[in-house]
Amino acid sequence: MDWNGIFIIALVIINFPVYRFVYKLIFSDPEDFDESIKYSFTPNLISFFRGKYWQDQWGTFKLRMYILLCLAVVALEYMLLSEVIGYFH
Repeated sequence: MDWNGIFIIALVIINFPVYRFVYKLIFSDPEDFDESIKYSFTPNLISFFRGKYWQDQWGTFKLRMYILLCLAVVALEYMLLSEVIGYFH
């Protein structure tokens, strides 16, 4: 494994407090998170017939935003730190 891979893995591990902060911003409680996961695996047609289509859409959106923000934090930190390290080489 090259240094870039190790660097990314280190950033993923170091950012756990950031993930927790983003989690608290998006989800009101653990049940809200569990509901979002449940809705993301439930087909939209089933949610529609249960009368929970918009709750499904909102829950899926929140889960996707959480994942996207966590990935974006790591990507932005990687780009920033690789540029800073590049100045010293």
